[in-house]
Amino acid sequence: MLLCNRDSSLERKRARILVYVTNHSTERDLRIERVLAYLVAFSIALAVLSFVAVVVATALGQTEFDNGVWPAVITMPQFALPLGVVFIITLVVLNGRRRQREYRNGHN
Repeated sequence: MLLCNRDSSLERKRARILVYVTNHSTERDLRIERVLAYLVAFSIALAVLSFVAVVVATALGQTEFDNGVWPAVITMPQFALPLGVVFIITLVVLNGRRRQREYRNGHN
């Protein structure tokens, strides 16, 4: 009988924890962090692809980069890499603030 009471008490505690976690989830914060992570990956991948395109074009004998899409391809890393760094910093700050808020709410 004593074992039965412990089990039911433990189950009630687990149920309270589950209700607390599901009621206090931060889906909006997680969605913003997920979007920022994709933006980081996209901007850095775009810069790397631009580097690779210029290297491959140069290896294939391309010498004129003044017309067509080449000016955009050449200048892409100048904008994409700093933008990726800004996205990374924003992601780290938002993640830190969310974790700090969760820690404070969970340990009061």
